[in-house]
Amino acid sequence: MKTSLNFKLLGLLALFVLLSACRGAPSERTQIQPIQNMYWQQKFKAFEPNDFFEDRRAMRAPVEGTIPRGFLENDAQIFMGVNMDGSYVETIPIELDLELLQRGQRVYDIYCTPCHGLSGYGDGIVIGRGYVPPPSFHEERVLSMPDGEIHSAIYNGAGSMPSYRHAVGVAEDRWAVVAYIRALQVSQGATDQDLEELGLDRASLQTSDDMYQDMASN
Repeated sequence: MKTSLNFKLLGLLALFVLLSACRGAPSERTQIQPIQNMYWQQKFKAFEPNDFFEDRRAMRAPVEGTIPRGFLENDAQIFMGVNMDGSYVETIPIELDLELLQRGQRVYDIYCTPCHGLSGYGDGIVIGRGYVPPPSFHEERVLSMPDGEIHSAIYNGAGSMPSYRHAVGVAEDRWAVVAYIRALQVSQGATDQDLEELGLDRASLQTSDDMYQDMASN
C-alpha cells in the first residue's frame, strides 16, 4: 500500500516536471483560450471598411477643434509672445539659465545662421545668392524691440522671412533662440576686460568669424 502511494507521488512529481519543462515552448498548434473576449474584439483595423458610416471609412477624422493631449497652447505669452491685449511681451516669460542659452545656440545655428550669420549681422551664407539680407540684430531698432516681437518674427514670420513655428515647434526652443539673440547683442559690446574675465581672446574670436565669412563668400 505504501509502495503504491510512493509510486503515485513519484508519478505526479514526474508529470509536474514534464509540464513545467514544456512551459513557453514554441508550438504551431492554435492556443486554447477559454475566455476569448480579448482575442476577438469588436473593432476595426486601419483602412478597413465600416458600413455604419456613409463613406464606409472606419478611420474617422478628429472632431473639429480637437486638441491632442499636451498640445493645448492656452498661454498666449509663452506660445505666441503676446499679452491679452495683443501687445508684445517685454521680456522672456520662461526661466532663463545657461542650459536655455546653449539650447538656443543649437537651434540658432541650425535655422538662423544661413541668413542671419553667426554673429547676427545679416551676413549669412545664403546672402548674395538671391536672398534679401535680413536686418542686423545689432541695429538700434532691433535692440529696442520687446522680446515678444522677436519671438513673433519666429512664430509668424516677418518681411521675406517665413514662419518657423513648425520647424521650431517647441515654444521653449523659440524663446531659447530669443535669449541667444540677446546674448549675441550683448557680446558685440564686450570689452577686452570682459573677455579676459571669461578667458577669451578677441583675436581668436575674430579669426573664427573671418573663417566663416570666407566660407560664405565662396
